[in-house]
Amino acid sequence: MLYPKSLVYQRLLDIIVTLPVIDCHEHTMGPEGRPKYKEPISALTHGYLQSDLESASFGLDRHECEKIGNPDLSTDEKWPIFEKLWRATQHTAYARVTKLVLQHTYGEPEMTRAALDRVAEKLAAMDEAAYFRQIDQANIQAMLVDVIGWLPKGLESFLDGRKTFPAKWRPLISLPGFHPGKFDWYSIQWVGGLLDRHLTSLDQYLEAVFTVFQRLIERGVVGIKDQAAYDRILAYDLVPKGEAEKLFNQLLSDPHHSLGWPASKPLNDFLFHEYMRFARQLNLPVQLHTGHMAGIYNRVDKTNAVYLTPVLELHREVRFDLFHGNWPYLGDLLFLGKNYPNVSLDLCWLHIIDPAYAIELMERAVQTMPHTKIHAFGGDYGDTPEYSAAHLHIARQNVAAALTNLIEGGWLEEEQAVAIAKDWFFNNPNRFFNLGFAELE
Repeated sequence: MLYPKSLVYQRLLDIIVTLPVIDCHEHTMGPEGRPKYKEPISALTHGYLQSDLESASFGLDRHECEKIGNPDLSTDEKWPIFEKLWRATQHTAYARVTKLVLQHTYGEPEMTRAALDRVAEKLAAMDEAAYFRQIDQANIQAMLVDVIGWLPKGLESFLDGRKTFPAKWRPLISLPGFHPGKFDWYSIQWVGGLLDRHLTSLDQYLEAVFTVFQRLIERGVVGIKDQAAYDRILAYDLVPKGEAEKLFNQLLSDPHHSLGWPASKPLNDFLFHEYMRFARQLNLPVQLHTGHMAGIYNRVDKTNAVYLTPVLELHREVRFDLFHGNWPYLGDLLFLGKNYPNVSLDLCWLHIIDPAYAIELMERAVQTMPHTKIHAFGGDYGDTPEYSAAHLHIARQNVAAALTNLIEGGWLEEEQAVAIAKDWFFNNPNRFFNLGFAELE
């Protein structure tokens, strides 16, 4: 049973839905970044549902399936293929987010062709006030956002003050741009350009990156986020500086030269370890993508957090926030959380990847490691707060279910479960990221 049908569960859920939340991971720029949806199927298939639709599309005409994501096509053109794929995917957790958005945002109980016309009429009302209202109604007090590397005018616009974020936003340094899988002369000089410098050595490059990090802290960043797992294995070797410098100098000597993967691995690995030293010096926590990746046709074996063991062992003074429940490698993640004092487990995205896995992970985490090392929620969406709010709805149910199972199994008392929920949703990330809020009692 996913959600217990008991009074204990309902009492606990009634409390949890009132708790303030620190959203540990989003990709939101602010209202100006919101997609300008006019067609309802495009609006309702935003984000991860696209992956499930693609997964269900085998044997169907590829060009027909591509219509679904095209915002310029009419609903009538999309409906026949969308209806077929929706019937196949409507019971997944990604689809449940869409159902909740359909219900809570647009007032429609189910996906029908007539409902889509009514959704289309309401899309125009999704203004800036509605954007913030949905965040406030979800009781989200702060959102850690990984977006400054993708701003329309680049990182420069944040560094020089042209781009600012709403009050609840807490930006993060997006690390992959500083150690890209495909490395070239332009990657190097991009960093120099952030400081109006032309770089001519590896030492100058590292000095420039450190200075950029310092300036980003002055602009309000609270940590580092790295999703290099999409491009590489999470095994970072300790590479001698001379070996990395040789590769770096090859790039400096010829703007037409580039290093792809895996040729760039020694340089990539060296830089990553240098950045972890920067994180220690600057007291910046580090968020790392582990496990499942967005989209389809991905190799999850390269993203198992267990590959990070030497990194966690070496950089003991750096706080690491490991993402996505390391799905599907549950036991490996619990080992890392239990074994390394500098590791916390971040359940962002996990609640809608696999709700049953999330519940099991939380139950086992209480029994195997300090509960102060769990961060319960991160929406992991773009500028569509209705999706993050729907995801949070599911996360609250999952947390209530896990804690109810522990209560009814005799492991916890109800008061203890409530205290854990407060820590998971608010107190733990507040402390970990030094956000400065008063603790929940």
